[in-house]
Amino acid sequence: MDARLERLADEWAIRDTLSRYWRGIDRQDAALVASTYHPGAYDDHGYYKGPVEGFIETLQPGVWDYFDKTQHLSGHIAVELDPADPNRARVESYAEAHHIRHSEEGGCDDRVYGLRYVDRFTRQGGEWRIAHRVCTWDWARIDAAGGIPLPDTYYRGHQSAEDPVFAHPTSIGSRASEPDLIAKQACYDTLMRYARGIDRCDPGLVRSTYHPDAYDDHGGYQGDVVGFIDWVKPTVMDSFSCTMHKLGNCLIEIRGNEAFAETYAIAHHVQGQADSPSDMIMGVRYIDRLEDRGEGWKIAHRRMSFEWERTVLVGSQREYPGFTTGQRDGSDPVLRSSRPSASHSSVDLVADRAEIYAVLVRYCRGVDRRDEEMIRSTYHADAYDDHGTYKGDLDGFIEFVEKEVYSRFRTTMHKLGQALIEIDGDEATGETYAICHHVVAVDGKDVSDSVMGIRYLDRLERRDGEWRIAKRELRWEWIRTEPLDPLDPDWTLGIAGAADPIQATDLSR
Repeated sequence: MDARLERLADEWAIRDTLSRYWRGIDRQDAALVASTYHPGAYDDHGYYKGPVEGFIETLQPGVWDYFDKTQHLSGHIAVELDPADPNRARVESYAEAHHIRHSEEGGCDDRVYGLRYVDRFTRQGGEWRIAHRVCTWDWARIDAAGGIPLPDTYYRGHQSAEDPVFAHPTSIGSRASEPDLIAKQACYDTLMRYARGIDRCDPGLVRSTYHPDAYDDHGGYQGDVVGFIDWVKPTVMDSFSCTMHKLGNCLIEIRGNEAFAETYAIAHHVQGQADSPSDMIMGVRYIDRLEDRGEGWKIAHRRMSFEWERTVLVGSQREYPGFTTGQRDGSDPVLRSSRPSASHSSVDLVADRAEIYAVLVRYCRGVDRRDEEMIRSTYHADAYDDHGTYKGDLDGFIEFVEKEVYSRFRTTMHKLGQALIEIDGDEATGETYAICHHVVAVDGKDVSDSVMGIRYLDRLERRDGEWRIAKRELRWEWIRTEPLDPLDPDWTLGIAGAADPIQATDLSR
């Protein structure tokens, strides 16, 4: 492999290891969790600090016996390979961890944490695994859960090896081949196009992600893809003023012309025109088999697993002053761009996508760690930014962030979901889903979180061999305010500045 391909393969292997970790935690599989760490690795989970073997011993009594289920949804994952040693990497993973528990009184709540996994990975024996982990906690709250009675046709994930994902093949932290890397990206593009089609109310785009004889089990519908389209349009597309299917961790395994994918997601369904606007939120997993039959990777069989759900009030969903909303009538800008093909791509295009994704991730770290130079490094000097209440050049945008964000909030967390990137030579367009948290503290204690569901619509250009943002437009989908609970001061807390633990990760150990 050449250097660019090796880097791409290492990044995929590390992200797959993380996805296997979250699968192991949520499926209550101690052996799978252990397989993602090197023996003797250090783990700081706040309540536990020490060798990973001790952490794994805490899972049964402290997590699996106490909570009915968990769902750990990742946001973006930043992988920084050590230029001095190809067997070391620093990795930062944004995540939202849900912990569902029924009380003896009959209620049900969800303890939700916004956190970042700050990891040092090493490769030993050809396998990338975690050598050192510090969980960095950014916010916490308790939500009421349940309240949406789902019929028995809606599949619930098993917290055991009975779950369908255990029938999928697995590879443990090793590099994939060049054809498999191309196939992984093509499969992920298909999954992202499905989400775009649902949220932009484009039945034709949704249909293009399935083979004609595909089977879909969506709980409320079970059958062929034609019937699914007939069901989803009135049930989802026509019934809500906004939907947002934000994809999280995605583990894809390629076996010849078949692929097996488990994709975590949070699906928002907003009734914005109701007297009391609300959002029906579902934590789900898409369990897919995709096939390449010569016309690109498409879904052949889909089963949805419903993990948790709740309905929350979201406040007014009328036009938010200064911001442009996403459109569902075919006029949204992403539907005017060229649609990516599901056919085979080249490894150079896959590598370009990875480099662009790294730019989008670096922007979030720069904003959340309050690093002006890092933010600037993601834009071209002549870039234009439309952030709703600010429209203008890069210098003005930096001033806007300092005045409107840093002065008002203790910390922020810009958690990216899927990034659907279309490349044409040295130009690219990107649609990136994000959930943005803005934490307010009073007298040193967190009290509220202004949460926004948005999409970044970007035009990127490669100049002098480097991809950066040339134009950015923000589209907001929904907004609400959540009360927060205080974080345990004995845990490692996120810091909106250079003293954050991500800066202290020592790759030389």
